[in-house]
Amino acid sequence: MTINVRTFLRDFSTFKVQAVKGGTVRIRDKDGEFIFTAVGQRHTLLGAARGKITFHADLTKPTLADENWKPSL
Repeated sequence: MTINVRTFLRDFSTFKVQAVKGGTVRIRDKDGEFIFTAVGQRHTLLGAARGKITFHADLTKPTLADENWKPSL
């Protein structure tokens, strides 16, 4: 479906619903055509991995003894 910018702005909610359902809307302007689509829902890394990350040790304390720590520059 190709529409002009004025129609797109006037009936934005209608075109938004169409895009969320997977459709695309072409918006014609004097500079060219633009495509309006919707992207799937974004997830944060923690939200996407919730229930999949487990901790087996206390991460607030050093994991190596002092004699095993040999930093080199």
